[in-house]
Amino acid sequence: MFKRFIVLCLAVLVLSACSKPPAKELVQTAVKKFIPMDFEVLQVSEVKGIAGLYEAAINVGGHPVIFYVDKKCDYIFTGSMMSTQTKANLTNEAQKKFQK
Repeated sequence: MFKRFIVLCLAVLVLSACSKPPAKELVQTAVKKFIPMDFEVLQVSEVKGIAGLYEAAINVGGHPVIFYVDKKCDYIFTGSMMSTQTKANLTNEAQKKFQK
């Protein structure tokens, strides 16, 4: 019984480590290849319901920009993410959180 508990705890730790978003520095380096100006990475968070996809918010010249990256920042996705259930524009909603 105790062995099962230990295995379960280890599995939870591994899974939680896998869902950790990429570091802001990694996002900064990847985005710098496309935006050769100064910007600040405001937040990187997991997209709920899509394993391995992360929402990144940056501030470019006082304007928030939202895009999406994979765990290693090998790919950057731009454009609007829409919910088929609520028909909401999730990208616009995220952008509004960072507008002043």
